[in-house]
Parts: sequence; structure tokens; C-alpha cells
Amino acid sequence: MKKLIFFCCLVFTISLAQSQIADTLIRSTGFFVSPAYTGLHNTLDSVDCKPQFGLSAGYRFVNKLKYGFFIESGINYTLLGAKYPKETQTVEAYGRSWTYSQESIAHQMFLSVPFLAGYKTEHGKVRFQTSIGFSFDLQFSNYEMRTISGQYPFGIAGKRKIGDVFGFGAGFSSIFKAGISIPVTKRMCIDILPAVRYHCLSFTKGSMDIIESSTFEHQKWSAGIDIGIVWALDNCEREDFEEIVVEKSQDYTFQYKPDDKQTLVKKKVKPWGYKNYMYLELVGNGLVYSVNYERNVFQKGLASINARAGYGFTPNNYAFPVGVNVLLGKGTKKFEVGAYATFEDYLLNEFNVNFTPALAFRWVSREHFFLRLSVMGNIMASTGEIFPGFGLSIGGGF
Repeated sequence: MKKLIFFCCLVFTISLAQSQIADTLIRSTGFFVSPAYTGLHNTLDSVDCKPQFGLSAGYRFVNKLKYGFFIESGINYTLLGAKYPKETQTVEAYGRSWTYSQESIAHQMFLSVPFLAGYKTEHGKVRFQTSIGFSFDLQFSNYEMRTISGQYPFGIAGKRKIGDVFGFGAGFSSIFKAGISIPVTKRMCIDILPAVRYHCLSFTKGSMDIIESSTFEHQKWSAGIDIGIVWALDNCEREDFEEIVVEKSQDYTFQYKPDDKQTLVKKKVKPWGYKNYMYLELVGNGLVYSVNYERNVFQKGLASINARAGYGFTPNNYAFPVGVNVLLGKGTKKFEVGAYATFEDYLLNEFNVNFTPALAFRWVSREHFFLRLSVMGNIMASTGEIFPGFGLSIGGGF
């Protein structure tokens, strides 16, 4: 319960900070790749694994605050690996002794949504940068590549894949980065940031209680160098709503002129909205709940296209919704038509894909608050069944 309260307080603090300094935000975006040494360790396992080469890569979105401070989010892909020591075994089978050896390399893959706070010096040809935070992790693959050599009595020796290619789980990682940022133009810079990622909190199946299902037994780490490119986005001024403005010269004397005509002028208005959204969706595409990130990728006239991805989990199940939606309208109120796919194991207690068309109405305030109501139809790919659904999304735009 303490962990949940701490997380809620952190999210509230970040949201409050964004609302207070929203007019001064300088936004940047970019991509990075991070070659790294990685390791996997189970505290209940007596075998020590050796580090293996791994990789992290992803998309970054940075909001600059004041005095060099910033907050950062995005979406990352991580490949972790570890090598088990070579084992030699002798077994009795088919009336004789067999001696063989085996080596295993474990692999795990994650999608992560990080939340970081950091500082970057504002002047100089080379600038110091550091950040610290945490990430939500969704593990979607967990398997071993095992190499068997020698006299193997239970089949053909050689390489084979052990475990689930799709092995889902969830947890949290802590992240620390510190390095340099090199401006190459007025709007672009290259970041070289040694980074450490440590996954220490996981959730296991078997209990619907989130406290009982949490465990610190599975520890995973990654130490590498994030090499990325970041460029500044255009920071347009806020656009006003359409309204009628009365224009006339100032006159401090009282005069009655019944024939005096006032000029009515309409301000030119473009469709308004934020580029990014983070929100919690109850029911909806995540079936129970999901945390989602949405990004505007195209806008013309009254129409815009957004892409979204998210994940939700309970200790026994997972859901990973992705998709696109088309928004129609201007101002704070818009209608939405969307098409989504949800990878989940809620409905059949096994891996399943749902295709979900949806209609929705969304409202976004000038103070960054986001609210969305949706109705949808879930089409189960494995059985062809269709059942209706609805969703409630609450979050913020920036």
C-alpha cells in the first residue's frame, strides 16, 4: 500500500509541475540506442550467471522546465541476457551410461515506459546532463537457448529453444543516467549518457492481491551507454477559441448614437489540442485497466490522427493495447473513431488477440486535464466471438 501511495504522490507532483509551468515548456524529442552488458539473477537460485551483451533502444520526449531542469518520458525496448555456467551430467538410460554437457543463455525482452527528472547545463559547447527515475516494464518474451553436446540419450544434441517465446510479466525498474550533451545546431544535439537500469520489483501469478504478488527475487540489470539524437520541437503559442470581438475606438464621453455601427470581427482559429497524452483507461481496450501513451502524428484541417500504446496487468493476467484513432473537431471537444488490437490473456486464460473498433468522445481542458468516454466491439481472433464494451479514460495532455 505504501508503494501505491508513493506512486500516486509522484504522478500528482509531476502533473502539478506541468500545469504550473506549461506556458514556458520547451519540448524536444528524439531516439536513442544503448549497447549494454546485462544480467539476470534469481535470489533463490544458487547458480551465478555471467553477463551477456544486451540492448536498449527507444523514443524520448523531453519537457524542459526552468534553470536547466527537465522531465522525460517515452517508450523503450530492452533485450536482457545472461549465460549459465556449463554443466556436465552422467545419466543411466537404455542399459548404459551417457555423459553430456549443456550451456544455456537466457533471454528476456521488455517494453518500458520511463519517467525521469533531470538537469542539463544550459551553456557551453559540451553540456553535462544527468537524470534519475523509474519505468513501468512489460516483459513479453522469456526463453533460453540451450546448447547440448556429447552423448545425449533423450534426442539429438545441438541447439534448442527452451521456454516461452511469449512469456508475459510486469514490474518496475530504477534508472540513472549521467553524461554529456553536444549541440550540433541550434535545435539539435547528440547525447552520450552512460546509463544503469535495475529491475528489482516484479509481479507473479497466483494472487489477485498486488502486495502478495510483488516479489524482489527476480533481479535484472543493464549497464550501457545511451547514444541518441534529440531535436527541439516548434513551441507554438496557444490558440484561442472562436469568439466574437467588438472593435471600436476609445471614447470617454457619453454620447447617444443610435446609428453607430460596431464592427464584428472573427478570430481565425485552428484546431486545438496537445501533441501528447498520458492516461489511465478503466475497462476499455485493456479489458480491466491500462496505462496508455498517445501521440499526435498528423493534423490537417479539423482532422488529426493519433497513435497509442499501453499496457495493463493484474497478478494473473496482462493486456497490451495498441492502435490508431482519428479525431474530428476543434477546441476542447472532439469525436473519435479508432481501430485497435489488444494482446491479452484475460478472456481465455491464454494468449489471445482482440480487434477492437471504437467510437469515443473526448474533452481536454486548457489546464491539461483529459477525459474520454468510449464504446467498442471486441472481436476475438481465435474464436470469432464479438462482445460489446466501454471505456473511461482519465489523464493529462502536454
